[in-house]
Amino acid sequence: MSSFIKFWRNKLNAFLAHGLPAGERQLLSRFHAVSAREATVMMTAALVLGSSAGILSVGLNWSVHALREFSQDLEAGWMAIAFPALGAGLAVFMIRSMMKDFSGHGVSDVIMAMTVGSERLQRRMIFSRFFGSLFTVGSGGSTGLEGPIVCVGGAVGSAFGRWLAMNERRRKLLIGYGVAGAVAGIFNAPLTGLIFSLEIIVGEWSILTILPTIISAVSATEISRILMGNKIAFYHEIAGFSFVSLVACLGLGIITGLISIAFVRSLGFWENLFSGINKNPWIRATLGGLLVGIMGWQMPEILSEGYNVTQKFLLQTPDYTLAFMLLFVVLKFLACGITLGSGGVGGVFAPSLVIGSGVGLAYGMVLGKLPIDSLAEEAAFSLAGMAGMVTGVMHGPLTGIFLVMESTRGYSMILPLMLTASSAMVISSFFEVGSVYTRDMISQGSLIRRGTDRYLLHYMNIRDILDQDFNTVDPDLLLRDFIPIFQEARRNYFPVIEKENGACVGVVFLDDVRPYLFDKTLHELVTMGSIMRKLPVIRLNEPVSKALDQFENSDAWSLPVEENQRFLGMLSKSTLFNHYRRELQIQSH
Repeated sequence: MSSFIKFWRNKLNAFLAHGLPAGERQLLSRFHAVSAREATVMMTAALVLGSSAGILSVGLNWSVHALREFSQDLEAGWMAIAFPALGAGLAVFMIRSMMKDFSGHGVSDVIMAMTVGSERLQRRMIFSRFFGSLFTVGSGGSTGLEGPIVCVGGAVGSAFGRWLAMNERRRKLLIGYGVAGAVAGIFNAPLTGLIFSLEIIVGEWSILTILPTIISAVSATEISRILMGNKIAFYHEIAGFSFVSLVACLGLGIITGLISIAFVRSLGFWENLFSGINKNPWIRATLGGLLVGIMGWQMPEILSEGYNVTQKFLLQTPDYTLAFMLLFVVLKFLACGITLGSGGVGGVFAPSLVIGSGVGLAYGMVLGKLPIDSLAEEAAFSLAGMAGMVTGVMHGPLTGIFLVMESTRGYSMILPLMLTASSAMVISSFFEVGSVYTRDMISQGSLIRRGTDRYLLHYMNIRDILDQDFNTVDPDLLLRDFIPIFQEARRNYFPVIEKENGACVGVVFLDDVRPYLFDKTLHELVTMGSIMRKLPVIRLNEPVSKALDQFENSDAWSLPVEENQRFLGMLSKSTLFNHYRRELQIQSH
């Protein structure tokens, strides 16, 4: 069986590596450097990943709600405050001690995998995130499923790419396809899956990112609709927005932008606080769950995802008071920070939506008390607040707009959603250099976006672009013995290699040899070691950006490359730039 799989893997990679004939290149000029073969294979892979992610999304969604209903049916009274503690403690114990998964909350790990390498998303993360979020959210933990399911979808894509023995660039594309399917499946929103993957995860818009991502999002959504019906997350009965209400959305965007900044920063505060209380992760999670349970005993609406509460906000049933709304926002804000800061498994997607809906409804209530005519109903601002909060937390305005629009079928709300999201983005980005997912990576200097010059240089494989068609010489080689080698050489440089350890000690260039060629008395005296140039050596594991600095400092056109002090080949500036240009063409189409 393994030989059969290996045979078809080799066939697949040979198929992908096969270039287009000249005639086909003219016919498919719109693909430019991107092979139509590759696009076909990646779209087929996206179909598989989207279907898989859709099944996993539906399974997680159904399991969490089943567990939540079971715990509520127990009617445990005041003892129910222990449910979030038991769920979070069990989830963290299982993930850390049993599955040995020590990574973060989810989406940040996926973005980091797109930056440092797809191998960061291990196969075990499919199970750890699935069951970790099941127990955390299903027991009442105040967080959401979307972050973990994004991680699950990305891990499925990474595992699928490794199973197919694809190169790193294609594995990262598969991660993006898996993420799109996971988000589309959990929200029953294909456009949101597409936009989230491209805007937040991949950060690149090209043929190989857009077309297969569409296939993945559509297939996941269709699987979700087949298994659970074509349901929308939130229903509303909002008629429309007046011009005055549109202007008021700018103020709501500013408020949600400020609250999103406080929310993001509070997560770091709670993480530092709980890490100082106890070193044992499952004890921290249990303690955090207990605090959430106590708050939930006083206000059950803050527990779990909170989507049922958001639905009531939009329909304004029952009639909530302004005091209740303000208290709800504060407690939900704290409960989510405690759940995630103590180590609970979940994401900020759902809390952002729920807090945003509460802020928007409270904002609408305040405006309703003012002498303003033609003002939209209070629930309309609840809808706009959701977009503002998601945008401020994730720094993804398109994701915030399309998520709210698709999850509510509120297409008539596009203008207030755009205004609220835009103003929230301006405020949030003014005070924060990155989103909740990227701020730590940016501060550490480890965030590199696909499609940028830095990304292309950082992940260019030096081994793939080494020059090998040259002759090497020994340091003790006499000029007399060098002349026959020089006459048959194809290059104008000759690396000088130590026989004992295989290290490159210098490089002889023809310009260095020319002064001695016409004096035959020197042929028996001059050695290659005496006329070689000592050049800086490029280490194989160094980024190409550092190699470019060495080229500039040495004013050389070719430099030796070593691995563990053994000479591998020469890297020329012309080969490097040609390879960079080809990669740039692939990334931009």
